[in-house]
Amino acid sequence: MEQTPPLAVGGFGGLYFEQFQVGMCIETASRTITEADLVNFAGISGDFTALHTDEESSKKGPFRRRIAHGMLIQSIATGLAIQTRVFEGTIAALVSMDIRWLNPIYPGDTITLLLDVTEVDPVPSKRSGKITLNSRVVNQDGVVCVGGTWGTLLLCERAAKTARRRSARQGGEAS
Repeated sequence: MEQTPPLAVGGFGGLYFEQFQVGMCIETASRTITEADLVNFAGISGDFTALHTDEESSKKGPFRRRIAHGMLIQSIATGLAIQTRVFEGTIAALVSMDIRWLNPIYPGDTITLLLDVTEVDPVPSKRSGKITLNSRVVNQDGVVCVGGTWGTLLLCERAAKTARRRSARQGGEAS
């Protein structure tokens, strides 16, 4: 499959289903994982596993130091995707997510998310379509640390514009 150059980060509003093509690549901004991220995620999730919270006991473990929670990284990756604004106002639902943790991410690592469009499937209602994205979280050295597949429903342009017109006639505003 031929891959297009990454889209610019945060340069425009949401893309409609019809605007996605197989081979498109979306590259996000980068973000550094901090000590505070690990502490806050442990508190929110209740996952106080020593591997994530105790530096001394982690030295005896397989990674020789603390690593970030896998779900913390996936949550940050989702946020990075949203911050591109590629899905702004056009995402109907995230319908599936398959995640594979391949390499550890440590406090101080800087990560970037890459999303490659691998499938574009219209939904029979014609109001939305499903795109499948291959996701890769890479660290500052270009090592793929998390891989996966996301299934996303996106609004079709015609249906979204019709809904906005209908809402405007009724005195409301469609989101």
